[in-house]
Amino acid sequence: MELAERAARGDAAATEELIDRALPLVRGMARRLTGDAEEGDALAQEALVAALETISRYRGDAAFSTWVCGIALKRYADGERRKARETASGRGEAGVGRPDPAQLVAETDSARRLWGLVAQLRPRDREAIVARAASDSPAEAAEALGIGANAFRVRLHRARLALRELMATRCPEFMEESGYGKL
Repeated sequence: MELAERAARGDAAATEELIDRALPLVRGMARRLTGDAEEGDALAQEALVAALETISRYRGDAAFSTWVCGIALKRYADGERRKARETASGRGEAGVGRPDPAQLVAETDSARRLWGLVAQLRPRDREAIVARAASDSPAEAAEALGIGANAFRVRLHRARLALRELMATRCPEFMEESGYGKL
């Protein structure tokens, strides 16, 4: 939090350190989310710029890198909704404002659906999932979040349970598709 406060006051060294710490996690998550290195890097950069422009809104509830990942997830989801609306209106469907969620699920691949669900998790759960997905090991994820390995394993387990519950309630068909079966 101290680095973010210093960065908000215009401290260039603090800003640089925040970027250096957040970039690997944000870039890894964005690349996995988009399925493309170039597109992922662009999303990560966009999220970092947005975070730095609004750094005064950062409350410190989660690690700065996780906050930036949340921004990236939101921007990604917004882009996907925009693409879905454009696709739907291109088919001649009159009056399409917001696409039907079931239609979105049917038109996107499994990874995008999963990340859409991750974006709906509580910040603490989302932080664990994102950190693990963007890291090469649980130890690296724990280090990125600044917690011990055992604490991270517990947090990740709880986050996975929350994600599974969300999958079961919001996308039960996805549960079967992804190999989880029925609850």
